[in-house]
Amino acid sequence: MRIAALGLLALLGFAAAFALYWRLWPAGRGVGTECERTSGVHAVCGLNKPEDLMRLGDSDWVVTGNMGNDDWAGGGFYAVRIGDEAFRAMTPDLSRPVEPTYRDCPGAPDPKLLSAHGIALRARAKGEHTLYAVNHGGRESIEVFDVRVSAEGPELTWTGCVMLPTEHEANSVAPLPDGGIVVTIPHLPSSPQGAVLRWVPGGGWSEVPGTRFQGDNGILVSPDGTRLYVNEYMTSRVHEVPLVGAATSPRSVNLGFHPDNLRFAPDGSILATGHPNSIAVVGLCGFVFKCGIGTEVARIDPATFQATTLFERAANETFSAGTSAIVAGDELWIGSFVSRALLIVPLSELRQPLGSPAASPTHEL
Repeated sequence: MRIAALGLLALLGFAAAFALYWRLWPAGRGVGTECERTSGVHAVCGLNKPEDLMRLGDSDWVVTGNMGNDDWAGGGFYAVRIGDEAFRAMTPDLSRPVEPTYRDCPGAPDPKLLSAHGIALRARAKGEHTLYAVNHGGRESIEVFDVRVSAEGPELTWTGCVMLPTEHEANSVAPLPDGGIVVTIPHLPSSPQGAVLRWVPGGGWSEVPGTRFQGDNGILVSPDGTRLYVNEYMTSRVHEVPLVGAATSPRSVNLGFHPDNLRFAPDGSILATGHPNSIAVVGLCGFVFKCGIGTEVARIDPATFQATTLFERAANETFSAGTSAIVAGDELWIGSFVSRALLIVPLSELRQPLGSPAASPTHEL
């Protein structure tokens, strides 16, 4: 009887665990009815792990990264057209010599190993941009590309790279007005904390004071170049950090979810996207069991530094673990670090409306 009772308890425990796993199972495989819709909340399916995304100026095109496989290999970029949502993988031209700005770059990345994590844009002439991409495939680096948008769509030409310091892995990148960049390092090799590192052409890397947080993640630079906005993933906070010489004091806001990436909205506010689940669920579902992770998007008012939730949903078989949100026309486009899809949300479906467009930062269009 005792053995039978123990067996029954084990069976009930297994059933409970299986039921919980089944409830969490949807993992954004890019299948289901949301892939077939063209209006309302729907999805663009077939893209692999489009973790970060940005609109190319006022063009009809959005560029996304592709984080690749679990070993980081096989990634790259997609171009997605606003309107009909047609997309294609972009194959960068890697034949150009390294530009003098990146003279310490050892050469072009291996295209079979390229993994595009966080991305950022610096606008130049009309239809031209510089694209920065955090790469984990084959080397830890920031890869730099020239982007030209024509009637046929965007094309990428590699121009150089910035190698990360030894044993450092970046998450997000943002351009500075002086031609430099800042990157987030979620975990420093010598500390349980992360930090923001700043790179200046010809000057190498340095740590930005006041940025040692628990899981530095998404990052933006203010339009005037005097402040950083940095996500602290583990504590659910977004920080405003003055750069050297700025007169403002640090500020922060607790979002109530773990923020991944940050993007400017057309009205000048900040969109923070992340995960309302516990750290344990994110870790297990994101990297072990491949089960579902929720998505939440909040709007931060840069004047008051107060946040309001715009959108929230649980995972399903189409989409899981939203990481980055941008405004594309009258829609919110959301990327993911695990899904094979982009989620498209009409602005009319948001809990609160976004304001009217304001002047966009010249380095973050």
